[in-house]
Amino acid sequence: MRIGELSKKTGIATSRIRFYERREILPKAVRGENGYREYPDRAVKVLSLIDDAQRLGFSLSEIRASLSEAAPDFPSRAAMIKALRSKLESIDQHMKDVRARRRAIVKLLDELSD
Repeated sequence: MRIGELSKKTGIATSRIRFYERREILPKAVRGENGYREYPDRAVKVLSLIDDAQRLGFSLSEIRASLSEAAPDFPSRAAMIKALRSKLESIDQHMKDVRARRRAIVKLLDELSD
């Protein structure tokens, strides 16, 4: 399928699809004799995974690493669970850090308000 059709199926802009290719997150499409990119049906699933992972806070380098480890297959269920658990731990730690900074700011405000 061509990039326009892939864009319509996924709801992802063609410029973003090209960006993922340049960053080696999405495997490069095969070029037809006419020069157009031709994507396999699997690209829909890969783009969906990339989009979902970004919404969950995964960086592009984390996504690239996961996809390249699984290549040419799709990441296994176990690999996705491992990545999600790791991201959850990271978020929990970040929340603890933010709460600690908040307490420090409140304390400083109280001291400065006296």
